[in-house]
Amino acid sequence: MNLIRNLVGLMIIVSMLPLCSMAFSYTSRIPFEYNEVSDELALAELREILLIAYDMRVSYSSLDFLYQNKDFTLSLVNRKMLLQPGTQIYLNDIDELHFEERGNVIYVIYERNNRKYERAIGANKGIYLDRFSDCDVHDDVSDSGES
Repeated sequence: MNLIRNLVGLMIIVSMLPLCSMAFSYTSRIPFEYNEVSDELALAELREILLIAYDMRVSYSSLDFLYQNKDFTLSLVNRKMLLQPGTQIYLNDIDELHFEERGNVIYVIYERNNRKYERAIGANKGIYLDRFSDCDVHDDVSDSGES
């Protein structure tokens, strides 16, 4: 009985080998753009920062905003989209970059190897945490009458 099971299993495996080799040869020919994948990961990190940033000023060549009480600028420097001050690189090896605001949504439009990409990176709405607080920030005394 075990011999029959082993033979049937071996016949199934042998019959699947041509299908597996065809699948491997097909998937090996699929072009894979590593830059596009890294762009999406980097822009997801940038969206997290812009989610809590405020006072955004969008111009054609740069995006200025306040984050953690510091002024930051996103712009194209040496074919890279950099967050300054400091040097945090979000997009690499790009030929052209500009920002657009449509409604409340901020888009980054960039070009690499004659291909144009357009991604939404945030909303120009701003979240102000002071709006949700009923406490005076300077002396931290409750305004609601609770002790």
